[in-house]
Amino acid sequence: MRPKILVSLLSIFLVFISATLNAHDYYLGQLTIDHPYIEKPMPGMDSASGYLVLKNKGNKSDFLVSIETLFSKTIELHKMTVVNEVMKMKKINGGLEIPPGEEIILKPGGYHIMFKKINKDLTVGEKLKAILKFKNTGKIIVNFEVQEHKHSHTH
Repeated sequence: MRPKILVSLLSIFLVFISATLNAHDYYLGQLTIDHPYIEKPMPGMDSASGYLVLKNKGNKSDFLVSIETLFSKTIELHKMTVVNEVMKMKKINGGLEIPPGEEIILKPGGYHIMFKKINKDLTVGEKLKAILKFKNTGKIIVNFEVQEHKHSHTH
């Protein structure tokens, strides 16, 4: 009887550990950072776009003010807009606001993180550490998973 209980408990533990290791959510105070990923740069390019979802469960705004990595020398927050049928990219100065009770989605064609001057080859599936700095909540280390490039936008 005891070996069966031990095997069952071990199985539950392994499922829990596996789910934790594959989790894409990070928590910092009232903020949730969900599924950070970076698109593998096109051949010959030294820049790539990064995406994630920011949720603010608090009662006051916070701002993503900067990102630091060892794999990219310059990192900027951008917003894509369409003006007179022309897509334009604008650097966000002062940080990206995450209003209370809201969710900001960084995705292709909208807000995104621009990793410039990448100093290494990126491999699909690789996880790259980055420090996200928020104005009010502080810093958190997250892993951006490298994924295949899915759209044709270039910088």
